[in-house]
Amino acid sequence: MTFEPQMPNWGLIEFEQHKEKLVNYHDWLYSTGVKTGLISKKPKQFIWDEFIVHSLYFHHLIKKYNFKSKEIYDLGTGGGIPGVPISIVNKRKVNLIDNKKTRIYELQRLVKTLNLENAIPKEEDANFTLKNLEKTIVVMRCYVSTLNIVKIIQKHKLENKNIIFLISSSSENKKELKSLFHVKQEKFLINKNNFRTIDVITDM
Repeated sequence: MTFEPQMPNWGLIEFEQHKEKLVNYHDWLYSTGVKTGLISKKPKQFIWDEFIVHSLYFHHLIKKYNFKSKEIYDLGTGGGIPGVPISIVNKRKVNLIDNKKTRIYELQRLVKTLNLENAIPKEEDANFTLKNLEKTIVVMRCYVSTLNIVKIIQKHKLENKNIIFLISSSSENKKELKSLFHVKQEKFLINKNNFRTIDVITDM
């Protein structure tokens, strides 16, 4: 299958401005990311659409809602998804949080290679990080579900701490989330035919 670094209309400006680094990160995921176990083996086009394009929509939502936080936390970042693409197109500090030393080591090498001064890999338990946050933006690709995050927010009394959560989701959760007034589902194209969803959780 031929690899095409395509981008839907919503992300064309950032894509044109940062294409080289985004493609370099894609290539790193396809090679080093697979070899070191950060991601499972996937076709090149899958990695581009699901990991690069999908990640960039987090940045799109941060701009769309004009969220003001100076920092972003990517909890359970793994191979830097979605934090690395966000840091490529965004000047804010992006904290890449993961509890595996080997993952953080590879991410530290990556951010040096890509010269991403605003991307900060940190070996830390995401639950510990979450309990100590306020006035910030949290992004998550697959660390925990939206419904579980709502429970965690309530358990640790994180309401009214000005934390914005952006979480990759499934449209199948729509019925469960309908009763939660503070959760908004954003549906978007990752390519010509496929839609994905990110849940936006604001102050509860």
